[in-house]
Amino acid sequence: MQVSLAQTRQPAARVTTSKEYVTILFGIWLIGGIFIDGFAHNHGVVETFFTPWHAILYSGFLASAVWMGWLLLQSRHASGLPWTAAAPVGYGLGLVGVFIFLLGGLGDMYWHTVFGIEQNIAALLSPTHLILLLGALLILSSPFRASWHNAAVTKPDWRTFAPAFLSLVVTTGAVSFFLMYAWMFRYNLPAESTILWYNYQIGGGGLLDDMNKTRGISYILIDTIVYMFPVFLLMKRWTLPAGTMTALFTLVSVMMNVLDGFQNYPSIFVALGAGLVGDILYRVLRAGEGRALAERVIAAAVPIALWGFYFAWMTISDSIGWETEFWAGAIVEATLLSMGLQLLASKHAYASHQPPPARG
Repeated sequence: MQVSLAQTRQPAARVTTSKEYVTILFGIWLIGGIFIDGFAHNHGVVETFFTPWHAILYSGFLASAVWMGWLLLQSRHASGLPWTAAAPVGYGLGLVGVFIFLLGGLGDMYWHTVFGIEQNIAALLSPTHLILLLGALLILSSPFRASWHNAAVTKPDWRTFAPAFLSLVVTTGAVSFFLMYAWMFRYNLPAESTILWYNYQIGGGGLLDDMNKTRGISYILIDTIVYMFPVFLLMKRWTLPAGTMTALFTLVSVMMNVLDGFQNYPSIFVALGAGLVGDILYRVLRAGEGRALAERVIAAAVPIALWGFYFAWMTISDSIGWETEFWAGAIVEATLLSMGLQLLASKHAYASHQPPPARG
């Protein structure tokens, strides 16, 4: 009996943990270039497309592209699958991201040649930069997707969990980078000194005051999503190693502080404290055992801690220029938003609404 070619083919390869660390290393290289380039843009030192900052960014991309191409080649050789089906588990979209990033890079070079160099928020909204963002997100999130689809890993230790975790951290960092114009810790809009500065520069008035508050509350809600949604993804899939939320919040905050030369470094400790509250509750309430109520308590408590610590720090270092109704209401809104996100993301969300099994 002859065995068909389809029967002799092996499934697409799974990248080993050691190779996942290499993927992460190149991803950190790439994301490091993005943040250094952001620092340069924020300080007005970028003049052309050909800068040291772009060299770091695109060399990091090149290293990631070559590495992922080599993983594809190895997988195809081992599995006998066609190129379109041979990508290692979790890396298919990452390879698509390589082509998207390449397209965005070529477009970005042309864009800068024709339209010049963008500054400030315009640089974040440039179409070619958004294409680069999409490509980077697909590349950076590859180890996370690979681990997500590994059914054998449910209660990982840090050595096994680190590639997925760091992949999610740098992916979240890329998202927060492109939302830097809504990062509350850079602007501190509720601070009395900030309000006085705006009044001096623009002139006081009820409209300016309302704009400051609505803008600030919007930033708080956006930042809550950036911090909390990765937490819900992680809790949905794995039993988390100790310190996961503390490390996540701290690392994202450190990356965002690069953009302004760590001028707002107290925000790192604010985020660290909120993550620590989440980790303590995760252990005490045994959320890792699949307790839905415990996860919902975390969803409520962590944003309360995050913004509570933030306003406490502001009270000590400056003073709060918002009325109590606004800053306290902002904390409550952030909490409700977090709880709503948790209900959408949780594996328990619809558990009590499943139809009864069919009787046969």
